[in-house]
Amino acid sequence: MDNQNTQPQGARRFVTQELAHIEIYGKNGRILTKMGNLSSTGAFFDVLSPNFSVKKGDIARVTINLRSLNRVHVVDCEVVWAKGLGVGVQFLKREELQDKLANVLFSNQNN
Repeated sequence: MDNQNTQPQGARRFVTQELAHIEIYGKNGRILTKMGNLSSTGAFFDVLSPNFSVKKGDIARVTINLRSLNRVHVVDCEVVWAKGLGVGVQFLKREELQDKLANVLFSNQNN
């Protein structure tokens, strides 16, 4: 799968093979992935547990095991595209996350 561009033109991408877990807000389970590239604004992931589905618009929390730095990094994001087992995400700031989750909650209450 091609690593599609998930960030503005100026964001530099770094190729990586770090393992990560994606947890979709409002759904149970953790999706095992391998991060293919990373930038300051987003990332590309290959899904390794195909029994889970990720779709465009999902709001998620990603836990990345940074082996080279011996650290774990947790970040919130929005899925900006999903094709096959490839997923592109855009990282969210705290206030963006709160707004998006409120919109999802409001939308679910009206259905």
